[in-house]
Amino acid sequence: MSGSKRVAMALAAMLCFSIVAAAPSTADAGCNDCCTTCCTPPPPPPVLVKWCVVDPCDPCIKHEVSACLPACCQCQTPCLAGWKKGFLGRKILCYKFPCGESVEVVLTKRGAKAR
Repeated sequence: MSGSKRVAMALAAMLCFSIVAAAPSTADAGCNDCCTTCCTPPPPPPVLVKWCVVDPCDPCIKHEVSACLPACCQCQTPCLAGWKKGFLGRKILCYKFPCGESVEVVLTKRGAKAR
């Protein structure tokens, strides 16, 4: 091997070693994130929210529906955002809550069910 090739190999080896040495070890990487205790409490559990659903084609038909939603949606009244016709005469209604959640309700001839 010639002298210039040896110098190039030595420089390449030193460059690789300096990159590896500069990288944080896995034991130290992100220790500030994993070692600190979390002070924020967990979110409250979901609650059962009930509301009245009115058939958009026949306002005399009303059903009570319930869905499990985040606690921030409790005591909020949803509004009908839209609806479409479904299979076998069903109607699929989309209700939006002020908290940002949305629920689809399926109306059949036998009743209503949230999904």
